[in-house]
Amino acid sequence: VLDELSPVLDLGLLEVEEVVRTLAAKPARMEVIVTGRGAPRSLVQLADLHSEMRAHRREANDSAGIAGIEIYTGEGKGKSTSALGKALQAIGRGISQDKSHRVLILQWLKGGSGYTEDAAIAALRESYPHLVDHLRSGRDAIVWRGQQQPIDYVEAERAWEIARAAISSGLYKTVILDELNPTVDLELLPVEPIMQTLLRKPAETEVIITGRCKNPPAYFDLASVHSEMVCHKHYAERGVDLKRGVDY
Repeated sequence: VLDELSPVLDLGLLEVEEVVRTLAAKPARMEVIVTGRGAPRSLVQLADLHSEMRAHRREANDSAGIAGIEIYTGEGKGKSTSALGKALQAIGRGISQDKSHRVLILQWLKGGSGYTEDAAIAALRESYPHLVDHLRSGRDAIVWRGQQQPIDYVEAERAWEIARAAISSGLYKTVILDELNPTVDLELLPVEPIMQTLLRKPAETEVIITGRCKNPPAYFDLASVHSEMVCHKHYAERGVDLKRGVDY
């Protein structure tokens, strides 16, 4: 992971051509992820995946939203991984500064096993059981619109009841609601209870909500941060299989 390499290149602190040549010659099994603003065109052309995070700007007369509510949505890759990155920062804060800074990671539509982040989360839980909790919900299958099964509603509600109690309790300083947006978009959960819970959340609790959706639910208006992942290029469009350890 070459974090903030793009602005380093944009500032002329490294030779772009040398970096591009090095990346072009990387071992086939090595995954390189470059982040930051201002990626040079030659680097973007070399990449087989390019996502851009765009902030949604509010109109001058709109409210600023509620501090501590963030939403990551859009068609591009990086929504869940951005939220998990925030979770990692929060866990680090709990380790180094505030032992009461507990983190809850709740994931909808991601039942079953085999998700590679589970091992990392389990390792953190083993070392710091008082700082991080994790729960998956849903079937081990994709839920398609119009093909929802009764168990999908049960699983969605089960996870939401835990989320509602966790947010309201103030016990957790950071709560990740991963793939809540498509869960609501599929009408597996009603919007109003989510709205009421977010409106009443403790000021010190940060809630991060992820997932794409066709129809933005009303709670989007409550967010103080709303970022959209825009997909410019994805290897799946060329028929390349999703990558284990990268995509799931």
